[in-house]
Amino acid sequence: MLPAILLILFVYLLPFLASIFVSLTNWTGIGWDIQFVGLKNFVDMFSARNLGEVLLNNLKYFIILVFVQNSVAVLMAVLLNVKIKGQNFFRAVLFFPTIISPVAVAFIWGLMYDPLYGPIPNVVNFFRLPVLSGSTWLGDPGIALYLVAFVSMWQWTGWNMVVYFAGLQTIPAELYESSSLDGASALQKFSHVTIPMLAPAITINIVVSTIGVLKIFDLPFVMTNGGPGYSTATFSIIIYNESFLANKFGYGTALSLVLFVMVLLISSLQTIYLRKREANITG
Repeated sequence: MLPAILLILFVYLLPFLASIFVSLTNWTGIGWDIQFVGLKNFVDMFSARNLGEVLLNNLKYFIILVFVQNSVAVLMAVLLNVKIKGQNFFRAVLFFPTIISPVAVAFIWGLMYDPLYGPIPNVVNFFRLPVLSGSTWLGDPGIALYLVAFVSMWQWTGWNMVVYFAGLQTIPAELYESSSLDGASALQKFSHVTIPMLAPAITINIVVSTIGVLKIFDLPFVMTNGGPGYSTATFSIIIYNESFLANKFGYGTALSLVLFVMVLLISSLQTIYLRKREANITG
């Protein structure tokens, strides 16, 4: 076991300990002029003017990309679980976006959202649809975050759908047959049989989606660079900007440690709650 343990220590533990040290300094990331500043970086972080807006953005992404996305994925999995012609084709089409590079997805959708030449704004303006007609799209701070979140949903809902679809295959057909004999409607079967029996798949998707959302970087960075203003900025974008653009590597490392604690705490609490829920259902 010694080689594996040494590899883990080298790849994970040593960089983590180094990051704790760096977060307590004013290192710029260039040269070796390092001064110990204690907890100043953490104090400055919580007094930053844009922190509240960025955390609110992460909360909006969380609600959309965890709850809404998983709800849509469950419905897609249930619909595609019905024996229809072309079933495998539709599954493949819905899963296909997940294998595309997020950077490529961001560039493509950025072009599609272009207010002058993009096909989506042109169609909206042609039909003079309310709210979006005449909008600057990704340049509008009121809707830019939701447009980015929609692109993320478009790309990753298929992944969640596959997990739910695999869970549906493990549900015994006898449960649906017995519920039919008891006179249960399709909605009652869905709420009292399908959803409870999908508990393990729900746990996997909720936890994985949460971790991904809290660390989301590539799509909003490429599509809007966190703008306009801070309307689409996330914690990860702020970490990048402070570390590599503002040359405040110590401060950026402190931000990354706070993000690490957030991800660890939230995902752990989710796992504990959802595992208990699974145990209550199976018990």
